[in-house]
Amino acid sequence: MLIKQRKVIALSSLLIGSVIFTGCIDQDKNSPNQVYIYNDSATDDSTDTTDTNTDTTVSNPKETLAGDISSDMTLTSDTTWVLDGLVTVTDGATLTIEAGTTIVGKDGTGDNTSYMIVDKGAKIMAEGTSAQPIVFTSETAYDGGTAAVGQWGGLTLIGKAGNDQVQAYEVNSAYSADDSDLTDSSGILKHVQILNSGITMETDKEINGLSFVGVGSGTTIDNITVTKSDDDCIEAWGGTVNMSNIMVSECTDDHFDIDDGYAGTVSDLTITQSTGNAAIEMSGTTAATFDGFNITQTSSVKEGGIFFKKDGVGGHFKNGTVTDNSTDGAGTIHSQGIATVANISFENVTLSGTSTDNKFTDHSDGGNSVDIEAKFDAGTGNTK
Repeated sequence: MLIKQRKVIALSSLLIGSVIFTGCIDQDKNSPNQVYIYNDSATDDSTDTTDTNTDTTVSNPKETLAGDISSDMTLTSDTTWVLDGLVTVTDGATLTIEAGTTIVGKDGTGDNTSYMIVDKGAKIMAEGTSAQPIVFTSETAYDGGTAAVGQWGGLTLIGKAGNDQVQAYEVNSAYSADDSDLTDSSGILKHVQILNSGITMETDKEINGLSFVGVGSGTTIDNITVTKSDDDCIEAWGGTVNMSNIMVSECTDDHFDIDDGYAGTVSDLTITQSTGNAAIEMSGTTAATFDGFNITQTSSVKEGGIFFKKDGVGGHFKNGTVTDNSTDGAGTIHSQGIATVANISFENVTLSGTSTDNKFTDHSDGGNSVDIEAKFDAGTGNTK
């Protein structure tokens, strides 16, 4: 006998750590400033298991989150947490996620897109381990469907380390960074995987797998994997947050995109590109540092391995390799507009691959790849 349970609890009225589900409470899910948990687990007379050969897998019960998280809350690893629409961690609240926890996003587009925002003044403390990573994925894939891009939204952090280039979050203008603290902390993401994400809400309003808007250097971002996003894998607008041990692949636009004066350091970045546009795209008066990177392109539509996009862009590249195996008209390093050559450097960088394109190329709108190549040639330990 299969019994379907649906229990709703308004979290703003209970202490999360001591919730006991004992009955059904009818609440208005659209009530502001509350997040609701829905218990959608199914039980029967036998243990809920799935047998594959000799292995037995026990499925966690599902709990659905919807609305604002306005007080401290912990997502435990014995439950699969389902995002239903926009879930926001609001100013002053801390969301803690245990190692080994899975968070899934429901299918939907437009206003029904499921995604999470950690607003400025809030924190997310998501510390997985190599053995027990924290996984954000789609409910479709989690339930056994085919994993693909665009099956839920993504994760966005908003901080206090913006600048005058950083605008309100393009997906939802109700959220914006400020510039009050370049060392601000939005929390910790360690050993976190973000899979099957990326939704176009409407034209020019695209949710990436992982987004940072004015996030400060007090935030820890380490051992992050983003795979299969239907836009960028990772994008940062402004901010000073540093990132380390980043692996991205199979995204349909850019794999690592920085804009609007992002000024952090990215270390140990691995990009495996078989789809999409640029491996690294840079725009705005941005001059980030990439120290330790390995980019492999087997397919790229139009923008090369490292794309200096529009005027004023800089960047510092050390101890890395770009292997360009895609002959697509865009070189290993591609330029559009006039990059700020005085704020560009290369050290111990190797450009290789089977592409027959020139290593340095300009966009059809123009560029200054000749000057960028001269800077590359003047650097120490570079080969092409």
